[in-house]
Amino acid sequence: MPRSSGTHRLTPARARTVLVGYETALARSTLAPPSRRVYRSRVAGYLAWLSSQPLAGADPLADAYARNRAVGAYRDWLKSSQDAKPSTINAVLTALDHFYTHLQLGPVPTAREELMSGARRILNEEEQLRFLAAVERHVSARDRAIAYSLFYTGLRVAELVALDRVDIRLVGKQSHLVVKEPVRRIPLQPQPQPVLREWVRERTEWVAHTDALFLNQRGGRLSSRSVDDVVLRIGHDAGLNARRAEQPVTPHVLRHTFARRLLREGTAIERVAELMGHKRLDTTQKYQLGDSADIHGRA
Repeated sequence: MPRSSGTHRLTPARARTVLVGYETALARSTLAPPSRRVYRSRVAGYLAWLSSQPLAGADPLADAYARNRAVGAYRDWLKSSQDAKPSTINAVLTALDHFYTHLQLGPVPTAREELMSGARRILNEEEQLRFLAAVERHVSARDRAIAYSLFYTGLRVAELVALDRVDIRLVGKQSHLVVKEPVRRIPLQPQPQPVLREWVRERTEWVAHTDALFLNQRGGRLSSRSVDDVVLRIGHDAGLNARRAEQPVTPHVLRHTFARRLLREGTAIERVAELMGHKRLDTTQKYQLGDSADIHGRA
């Protein structure tokens, strides 16, 4: 099928029709009933996400190239916005392989997440200093502001790129960011404030086509993938990725580091949960369970 230009959005009505067709195929498959229910749920979640996204190019349910881009974007969304574990993401990709085989497009050639043993990576104090030194050497005011915001607020990538100019207030001790979902106010420590002020001043010189706080070179809202690239590049410049190529410095590593740092400083776990936007306290409690591998960045 030829690829089309422009923007494509899956309508809810078509999503329901496609899901019904897949349910029929599942009923005829050799999968066990529990697997059918899980596959159906995961595919339904993907179709709902597709219905909410204006995707550039052809129909991702009919074109292999568009399929690859859509599934890659969905995987990134699960990781950055939903805090999905690598094992969960891989399970979703397996269900989408089955779904797209049903659509006669074949399995999705999207790389699986690396499954790490042991604790999540959290930067130790020496690594944090190296990361911040690399941020200071970075020439881009925007990228420095991104790195400082992630390091000192623990924001998810999706929350960071969703910030608008009106969501930041820089007034000394009252400085803060307002996150849209889950809605919360995050105080800004003194360290990131000068960098953010510099970026806000520079931002006014850009031709902006959006109210977004962080802009791309075309004046639009910055993408999550671009933020990932910024942090990866700074981590590389800091020399933090060479020995840990399988688990480099990412925005999520900075988020984990932020939570652990607060807990080590004695911040109440309820307050940490509030700042992190955790719906359940036991999610925050995991940051109290680190071992020596976690602390020293070996896991």
